[in-house]
Amino acid sequence: MTETQSADQLRTITRFSALSLVVGLVVGLAAALFVMTQRTVTTWIWHTIPQALGQATLPWWLMVGLPIIGAGLTWMALQLPGGGGLGPLQGAALDTGPREVGSVMLAALASLCFGAVLSPAGPLMALGTALGALTFRDPLHPARNMMMTIGALAAGGAVMGNPLVTTILLLEVVVFDGQASLGKTNVILPALAGLAGGYMVQVGLGPWSGLGEVQLALPGLTKYDQVKIPDLLVGVVLAAAVAVVSYLALRSGYLVSRLATKSGLWTLLLSGAVVGLCSWFVVFTTGQSHELVLFAGNGAMLSYLAPPTMLAAVVVFAGKFIAYAFCLGGGFRGGVLFPAIALGTMMAGITCLIVGTDGMPALAAVAIAAATAGSLGKPFTALVMAVLLTNSAGSAVTVPAIVGAIVGMLVNLYLNGRFSPKAATPDA
Repeated sequence: MTETQSADQLRTITRFSALSLVVGLVVGLAAALFVMTQRTVTTWIWHTIPQALGQATLPWWLMVGLPIIGAGLTWMALQLPGGGGLGPLQGAALDTGPREVGSVMLAALASLCFGAVLSPAGPLMALGTALGALTFRDPLHPARNMMMTIGALAAGGAVMGNPLVTTILLLEVVVFDGQASLGKTNVILPALAGLAGGYMVQVGLGPWSGLGEVQLALPGLTKYDQVKIPDLLVGVVLAAAVAVVSYLALRSGYLVSRLATKSGLWTLLLSGAVVGLCSWFVVFTTGQSHELVLFAGNGAMLSYLAPPTMLAAVVVFAGKFIAYAFCLGGGFRGGVLFPAIALGTMMAGITCLIVGTDGMPALAAVAIAAATAGSLGKPFTALVMAVLLTNSAGSAVTVPAIVGAIVGMLVNLYLNGRFSPKAATPDA
């Protein structure tokens, strides 16, 4: 490379990095607005309405009826241009344009606010993709796809918190998915600038304190300063079981999706009814909150780790699994990650009821890593996710987290290769 070519490349990288920083800021603000809207509407639907009706607790007919209403609203959003984007089993919608993003956001809000067992990560990445596309309206512009990817990564920080997770995810896309074009310096550096812009919205800049940082952590875990051999032995078995459950959930979702191809509206309504009935059954039989079944589950992980009884733990797990499978394939819109982590965390809690709670931080790290690797097929992302969530217990959780990521990924590769390519892990 000549000196002139080197100087031109440096100017190009600098220019795109500055543009990516601005895109990251805009995407971060838009993603934060979406998350705040989702939380506000969810609170209004599940708390304000029952109180306005004079109900001290959520009545069964609302518990069952609200997800059905959400299914109907989701179907209406799917009829708009863009069709609500990709479903959770189809991966991230990294080709969503400005014209389609409206239906994606409406479908996601209708799904998530009314209790669908999915996470907002997928729709947020679609939002970031669409905003990134605005930088270059010409679809043939060579930099357009790069800015769409950078926008998607910046939006992911609205639920992932620390940009380290999305950075590792980007690197795994480069390594495992063979997208060598993303590995070039003139793409990686702008991507990092976009992540910085998105995270700046959370933590602030100068006198501006930001909108608040997403806390990707499990507070209150007991200290875990030394790795224990029994924890590793139990962890291997737990990780394999969690990865199998992640696979079975995805496979069950694919079976439900076959119904959706024949009758989309009725499958959506049926899925909403199943979600509502699962939450009602858990409340009726265990007295636990309906929120342990509904929604993504990332806000209830401490409850999953410490169930009151074995019966309650098993019932909640079964309800969450069934509801998750129907949300995956029934036509709702959202992401796969946090519900899979919730199921893994429940299995760690059940294991602690059997072997004791001394190794809870280690088993939680194992389960989170295995669930992430099993659902996304990205072991390094799984490791970082598990360590960030459980690091409050001590740095020793890194070792069981690695065990969980390795075993979860091995089981993922075996099951997807052995049984059905149609049930392969969705793209990250």
